[in-house]
Amino acid sequence: MKRIMYTIAVLLLLAQAIQPDREVKTADPSLDLVTIAHPSPAIEVALRTACYDCHSNETRYPWYAYVTPLNWWIQKSHVEHGRHHFNMNEWGTYDQEDRKEVSEEAVEMLKEGEMPMPSYTWLHSDARLGDTTRQRLILFFDGLR
Repeated sequence: MKRIMYTIAVLLLLAQAIQPDREVKTADPSLDLVTIAHPSPAIEVALRTACYDCHSNETRYPWYAYVTPLNWWIQKSHVEHGRHHFNMNEWGTYDQEDRKEVSEEAVEMLKEGEMPMPSYTWLHSDARLGDTTRQRLILFFDGLR
């Protein structure tokens, strides 16, 4: 039994050397949603606190995002998936149809309480949206259509 436990411990330790790619493109501030849309300061804070970690190139990785296997789950299921659907740093590259589609999806996800994801807000309590902030974000994204 000890041998199995040691083997598992060594494998987990070795697994820490294998990290996901976190290379990020440099963000052009002129293409950023906040720069283009000029939201109120309260909306900007809400976007940066609740959305930017997964939906921009400005991800802030907490300590546990470097621990295997959490690092792979966070990078693939949250960050890469989020950027694929909507990258706020690339808003200026979206055509009008893409902007409309992204805005509609954001409104729907906010209304249904699916964003920010509960698996994110569980450890990021500052990203939890109150009813007022959620409604303001819905109105903000509604206005982008």
